[in-house]
Amino acid sequence: MPVVPIIIPFYREYAKLEKCKAAIAAQSYGDCEVFVRDNTHDNILFTAAVNEGLAKYCWRPDVHYVVVLNQDAYMRPDCVRQLVDFMDAHPECGIACPLQCAEDGRTVTWGGSYEAFPFGRHRKDPLASYSEPFETFWANGACMMIRTETLREVGLFDRNLRFICSDSDFSFTARARGWKVFVVPQAVAQHSLAASSQASLEISLVKCRDALYFAEKWLTGGLYRQLSFEGPGLSRIGVRQWAERMRHDVRMIERQAGAAPSVDPEASLLSLMAEMHQPPQPRRPGRF
Repeated sequence: MPVVPIIIPFYREYAKLEKCKAAIAAQSYGDCEVFVRDNTHDNILFTAAVNEGLAKYCWRPDVHYVVVLNQDAYMRPDCVRQLVDFMDAHPECGIACPLQCAEDGRTVTWGGSYEAFPFGRHRKDPLASYSEPFETFWANGACMMIRTETLREVGLFDRNLRFICSDSDFSFTARARGWKVFVVPQAVAQHSLAASSQASLEISLVKCRDALYFAEKWLTGGLYRQLSFEGPGLSRIGVRQWAERMRHDVRMIERQAGAAPSVDPEASLLSLMAEMHQPPQPRRPGRF
């Protein structure tokens, strides 16, 4: 039975941590290893704390999955086993999450994700409506199991997202590389979604900056433009024009596949690449 490390970013609330660890000790999956990153004194916040644990375990050959877990999330006894069984049976799944319920055990507080921006909107259907595992847009970092193969391919959480959005960002990055994110209703964790114990003006600022970075990274393409150094030639209009040209060439090559081509597709592609390196043309009025 491979060991399953459970990474807990901890901050000050010792009673919740003990309850969390007690729930881990009660797991029917017998080989769980707890890693607590204590932020009480240096407070490196959520993402950096999680990354310490991920870096510690993701390259170990005896570790196939790791769990990221909030200090106030309490897994039911078969939670880890249900997630492991599902991921063993579904190699395309890079991230699997349990349902999250309130303290009454019946009210779903997270049962999948809708919008990620700016602060996340969660699916909260009646408990009885969840039966079979299903894909979701992004995983909730309060309790998520990650395949170490996915971590080795995708990398750690984005350190620029210090407190929030790093779970959705990691999910989007994994999905962009072909991995899937699932909710496994047979696995359940208690998490009431209460306000964070780290409530201050400084933390509010960190959260706003995280949300802004996430938006600029995924919703506007700003990060790509910042990193690419392609200058004024990279405009949204220009990119859309070239993308349409490429789609046209793809359709042309697909039509010619299996028949004697009247146009050399390799020459056409080289011509397109040469054109893309020409100086940008003046922008003409028209619809975006």
